[in-house]
Amino acid sequence: SVLVMIFFINGEPFTWLQVVGYAIALSAFCGYSLVKAREMEAQAVEAEAKEAQELANFESDEDLLDEEDVSPTASSAWEDAKRVDLTGVMFWFATFVVMAVGYQAMVVGDVLTPCALFERELTAARYQSVSSIGTPPAPYLEPITAGTRERDWDAIDKRASSSMEHGDRLHTGGALSVESAAKVIYLEDGRFLLHNDGVAVLRERTPETVLASAWLLSSKQFGMVHISGLDNQGQVLWLSCSLSLVPDWGEACLFLMTSSSWDLWAEAEAGRYIFRQADPISELGRGSYLSANGDQLAWSKSPTALSVSNWLPELCSLQGMSQAPARYEDAVGEVTFTMTTFFHVYARSIMFRQAFASVLRHLREQETYVKEFLVINDWYEGSSLAFNGSFVGPNVEETRREMLSFFPGCQGLTSKEAKSLSPRSSKCNFIFKDKEERGQPKALNILLDLMVTKYWIHFEDDLVLYQDVYISRFLQPMYEDPDSCWALQKKQERVLELPPDFYEGMEEMMPLDGIDAVEGRRLSQKGCRQVAGVRMGGSRRQQQPALGSTQSYDIEHYTVPKVLFDLDYVKELLEHGGFDDDPFHGWGKYSETGAVDWPLFSLRPSLHNLTYIKSLEAPLFFDGVPGRFSENYNMTTWRDEGKTYHFHWNMELEFAVRWARGGATFATVSPGACMRDVSNGISSFERILEHR
Repeated sequence: SVLVMIFFINGEPFTWLQVVGYAIALSAFCGYSLVKAREMEAQAVEAEAKEAQELANFESDEDLLDEEDVSPTASSAWEDAKRVDLTGVMFWFATFVVMAVGYQAMVVGDVLTPCALFERELTAARYQSVSSIGTPPAPYLEPITAGTRERDWDAIDKRASSSMEHGDRLHTGGALSVESAAKVIYLEDGRFLLHNDGVAVLRERTPETVLASAWLLSSKQFGMVHISGLDNQGQVLWLSCSLSLVPDWGEACLFLMTSSSWDLWAEAEAGRYIFRQADPISELGRGSYLSANGDQLAWSKSPTALSVSNWLPELCSLQGMSQAPARYEDAVGEVTFTMTTFFHVYARSIMFRQAFASVLRHLREQETYVKEFLVINDWYEGSSLAFNGSFVGPNVEETRREMLSFFPGCQGLTSKEAKSLSPRSSKCNFIFKDKEERGQPKALNILLDLMVTKYWIHFEDDLVLYQDVYISRFLQPMYEDPDSCWALQKKQERVLELPPDFYEGMEEMMPLDGIDAVEGRRLSQKGCRQVAGVRMGGSRRQQQPALGSTQSYDIEHYTVPKVLFDLDYVKELLEHGGFDDDPFHGWGKYSETGAVDWPLFSLRPSLHNLTYIKSLEAPLFFDGVPGRFSENYNMTTWRDEGKTYHFHWNMELEFAVRWARGGATFATVSPGACMRDVSNGISSFERILEHR
């Protein structure tokens, strides 16, 4: 116990339950040692006293019997009981416990006997099942063949010249208990089968009910399934024949699951199925088919066809995004994908692997539009925060080696090396910052300096994509909005292609739609709409339709508030963090105005017009480069308990103000990208904070 505790102190992962257990063991040992020491001391004192008494005062047995008033037999038994070795008793007790635990392990199956390797009966499905493809899930092998011999013809051919006579081998037991991946079960009207407080109901799912629509199908015979629900607490509940959810798999109802029609088995992604109780209860007059009765499940003589599809997060549309009908030649090879990372908390390294892998898997058309993937990694000193809560995790160099080993082919470069290489030899580059380049604003500015494309997709290292997303769908609003500046530019180009004599007398005519009168061959743009960003996550105000919607986009009609051109107001807005949620922080002369709506731009996953961004004005209050983020630590300050804190938390808001002052707007696609934050509240410590 002491040795293990030393390991814990030196940083080995542990749980507090383990610490408590070992502490109890140490306390018990110390207590037992103290008791044993006192017992031995008492025995020695008693022996000396007895010897002295025998020498000083020898009395007869009769006198002793009269004085003690007990029999010699009772006295001897008491003395024998006192001489029982407590250590021996504890040893045999521990031996008995070990034997009992071993016997119990063999009984419950944790330790398999040789015969148990092939003794697999077709009983109720258990949660310990292997994954299987298909719906319903299919066992890999029939159990009747387990343990029997099969003819191995390949082995017979190979052994023809050898002295071995047989090519027989045992049939494997296979995977007889299988389980599907997480599924959703729903009706065509958009209602899903949800597990809600131990009850299965048919309702619309919402983003707040995480995993409420996730179900698992377990099977030991093809078409015979048990249905279990997986909640966000990790507890598994089984659908019983009373149509309630129970924690005991032994009470789970066995269903016969089959396609609603013979010609619908080809619907692999989202088939329609009917469920019948394997042990009919029609004799009770209730029928044996699973059906919908309002928002409840019920038994009926006629089935309700239920659609079964792969689970997606509750905020996502099952239909997903499709490719835009047009190919935008102007954007081919003109998109740069970026991500900022910081692994001072080692768990963020694991999140990054999952996030970046999901991007490489689900970001479609990257061969056509993406020029480069740039992932910038911040520097930190010493070891990272490990899973056990102590700073004994990998240092920055070790985490960077992990990055490169997990994504073979990606190139690791310092920021100076990356700037000196143009073009860079690899399409995937990890930019490693040094100590002098710490901070998220600096990271973003390095990325802006490295990007030479027209468009920029920025992603977060704790977001995971669950569906395919198409770059052309995000480009569509920028190129196809009829009121966009791009559309006006194309009109101008068509005008400029006309012969010179076409312009004679044009000054007396009405200007072309969206095009001012001509001065020579130069045309100006007025009244057009600059779509400079498209959100990847869909609408911020509307939930996506559960089953999907038509592929569309929406341009936000945004007019920059005049108050954002008032620098005194912008200072006040930055001090409030962009929100009006602090009742103890007044607005002064802007009390009637308060906080205006967030000025559109954010670092949430979006596709940006990089040309527009680089044309923005310089930081409003501190030194900086036009079209770049402010790196000044004094952007926001406040005092607390006698200390003044400085940090650049609001560098994103300050940049958004300048972005909005440029006059552009954002667009939203529907359905948006299906993605989910997997950080679970684990901070990356990216916001640099210090006090003076």
